[in-house]
Amino acid sequence: MWTFLTKRLGIALPTVLVVATNSFFLVQMVPGDPASLILGQEADAAQRAAMDRELGLDQPLPTQYLSWLGHALRGDFGTSFITGQPVSQALGQAVPVTVSLAVLATLLALAGGTGLGLLAAVRRGRTDRIVYAVCTCVMAVPGYWLAAVLLLAVRVRLFPTGEYVEFTQSPGQWLGHLVLPVLALGVPSVARIAFQSRAAVIDVLGQPFVRTLQAAGLPRRRILVRHVLRNVAVPVVTVAGLTFLFLLGGVVIIEAVFNLPGLGTVMLQAVNNHDLTVVQGAVVYFSLLVTVVNLAADLAVGALNPRVRVA
Repeated sequence: MWTFLTKRLGIALPTVLVVATNSFFLVQMVPGDPASLILGQEADAAQRAAMDRELGLDQPLPTQYLSWLGHALRGDFGTSFITGQPVSQALGQAVPVTVSLAVLATLLALAGGTGLGLLAAVRRGRTDRIVYAVCTCVMAVPGYWLAAVLLLAVRVRLFPTGEYVEFTQSPGQWLGHLVLPVLALGVPSVARIAFQSRAAVIDVLGQPFVRTLQAAGLPRRRILVRHVLRNVAVPVVTVAGLTFLFLLGGVVIIEAVFNLPGLGTVMLQAVNNHDLTVVQGAVVYFSLLVTVVNLAADLAVGALNPRVRVA
C-alpha cells in the first residue's frame, strides 16, 4: 500500500504545481492594474509606481513567480487587494463551508443512488422501469432551477434564514442551513450513481459465483450484503469520487443562490472585484481539494481491490 501511495503522490504533487503555475501566469494576462485597483483611478504615475515596488510588481515576471511560489509553499498567498485580509485566512474560513456542502451532497448521492440502483437491479420489472424513469427526469433538472424552487422553503420559514452558522457554534443550525443547498446540489447526482450501481449489481448478479451461492441455499439478503455489495463497492467508490469532483464545480452557483460564504462565493467575488491574489489562491485551493479527493478515492479502491495496487 505504501508503494501505491507513493506512486499516487508522485502524480498528484506535480499536478498541483502545474495548476498553480498556470493560474499564476494566466492571472498576469488579465487586463487591469493592481496598483490602480488599490489606490484608485485618481492616483498619479508616481504613486502607482511606488505601489508596484511595494507589491513586487516591478520585478521581472519569472522573479515574481518564484517569489509567489516560495511564499505559497509556506501557505502564504499574499493579501487581498480589496479587503487587506490575508488570502490564506479568507480561503481558510471558506473551505469548511464548501467541503461540508460537497461532502454531504456526495453522501446523499451515494446513499440514495446506491439504494435505488440496488432496488432496481434486484426487483427488476415494473420497479426497474419506475426507477429508470424517475432518475432520467431528475438528471434533466438543472441544479440552479432546483435551488430556486427550494428557496421557497426558506421564504415560508421551514428552514433557518440569515447568515451561515459554523458547526462548532450550533450543529443544528449548521445542518439546517445546509439541508436545502445539499438537496439542490446532490439530488441530480443520485440518478447518476443509481444508473452506475444498477448496472454494476446486474453484472455481479450474473456471475457464476452468485448462482453457486444461490444453489447452496444461502439467504438472498446475505448474498446481497456480503457478496454482491462487496463486489459493487469498487465501481461505486470510483463514481463517488468523480461525483464529489463534479459537485465541486457546482458549488459556485449553489453557494451564490443560498448566500453561503464558501470558496465558490469568495472566488466569484474576487473575479468581480478583480482581486487577483484571491483568485490565484482559490484556484490552488480547489486544485488541492481535487487532488486530495482523487488520492482518497484511489486509496479506497486500492484497499477494496488489491489488484489495483499492483497495477
